[in-house]
Amino acid sequence: MTATALLAGTSTAWADPDYFEGNAHCDAFGCEADAESGQEAPGAAPQAGEESGGGSASGGAGGGSTAPVEAEPNCEEVALGQQECETTLTEADLGDEAVVAEAPIDVADDARDALELPQPGIAASPALGQPVLVQVPVWLWIDEETWSPESAQAEVPGGSVSVTATPTSARWSMGDGTTVTCEGPGVPYVAGRHDPAAASPECGHTYTRASMGEPDGTYDLGVEVTWEVTWESTDGGGELDPLVTSAAAEVDVVESHGLVEPTG
Repeated sequence: MTATALLAGTSTAWADPDYFEGNAHCDAFGCEADAESGQEAPGAAPQAGEESGGGSASGGAGGGSTAPVEAEPNCEEVALGQQECETTLTEADLGDEAVVAEAPIDVADDARDALELPQPGIAASPALGQPVLVQVPVWLWIDEETWSPESAQAEVPGGSVSVTATPTSARWSMGDGTTVTCEGPGVPYVAGRHDPAAASPECGHTYTRASMGEPDGTYDLGVEVTWEVTWESTDGGGELDPLVTSAAAEVDVVESHGLVEPTG
């Protein structure tokens, strides 16, 4: 922001040789005098660091206070006796009263970055920590407590901006080189309602080889949940870049061996 002022009709002030004992230099814009006598011209302002009227420069008894020092504007001569000055104001010059309006979309981006989304709660059947048999279907799902929309709101001049993140899909890395993408959290397995030999209707995997050959003897199971992010305000709304959360676990996959007992 800039402010421009025109200083017109500048008059000249001539030095008084009876008053000054020194040198004076004058031109069309005025005079500069070097007073060697120690006397001051009537009404002359004290210089920085000097006392005025015999008192303290800080405004002690019998003295005045020092005027605030301000940066001079950038001036140039435009005509004889006239100058045009320009002063540039920065944000620091504006002070606390200045309010810089931020676009709603920028506020929405900040609110998106501030969202604290929960880590996916991995659930499976057979349950994590229990051995999984080769060729037996594994059911996978995300705990419902970590699969629900999360929102944040930010105030802006004249209204507010709200941001909502909604989980939409889960990408499972099974540890055996297979990935499974599920649209939704998956169906929780319920004993007595579902057939343990049946595959999950929405999200699952069947291992075909044991994990005993892996470095830790287990498969590294991982999941990444994608969250779609939208924003709304009184001025409109739209979509923002999605967010991703992740979690990991270990799965021990073993082979089942039949035991043949001799008869007779």
